[in-house]
Amino acid sequence: MKILTIITFCLIGMSSFAQDLNGKWFLTKEGNTYIVPENLILDIEKDSIKYYSFDHLHATHSLKVKDNKIKIGDGENKYFEFINKNRIRIKSQKEEDSINLEYVRLVPTRTSLIREEIEKLSFYFIWKGDKINIQFNQELKPDLRRMTQRKEFTKILLEKIDLTYFASIYQFGERTDVIPIKEINLDKMILYGTPGKPYEIVSEKIQ
Repeated sequence: MKILTIITFCLIGMSSFAQDLNGKWFLTKEGNTYIVPENLILDIEKDSIKYYSFDHLHATHSLKVKDNKIKIGDGENKYFEFINKNRIRIKSQKEEDSINLEYVRLVPTRTSLIREEIEKLSFYFIWKGDKINIQFNQELKPDLRRMTQRKEFTKILLEKIDLTYFASIYQFGERTDVIPIKEINLDKMILYGTPGKPYEIVSEKIQ
């Protein structure tokens, strides 16, 4: 009876562990990191995993999860660990010099505002000593745009996947980076998916 109870508990634990991986996961990366596909989002559902370049499907593979091991298609086993319930680290091997990639779970953006209201707002935050402004649908460097005779140099657009809003950075008409938005209201915007602690950025409204 005790053995049966232990086995049942273990099976439930493993099922719950795999279940925690279900959902969409956004790859965090440093600014100079090159990843294919760009703006990688994983969509994990039970025994399959889909790779997206933001909202464009790139590939689909089978998925097997056992304990802390994850096997994608015919590839080698990778190891994963939860940093917190919405952030995981996937390693190519157990050793210290393994390649580590961190992903954050995409969650619905908390807001009572409609899209048109959000797009009229402007925010700023400090990142590594630099002040960064976020103004949706406005050219960020118009002088350089005129010099290069390009129609568009750098612009930030508000985009959405399911119930998650993103601040998407475009250069020369191409999406280069995206930042998921955790919360947005009339006074502040909280961004997440940064490569290091504190894992999120609080942006204040530009008065």
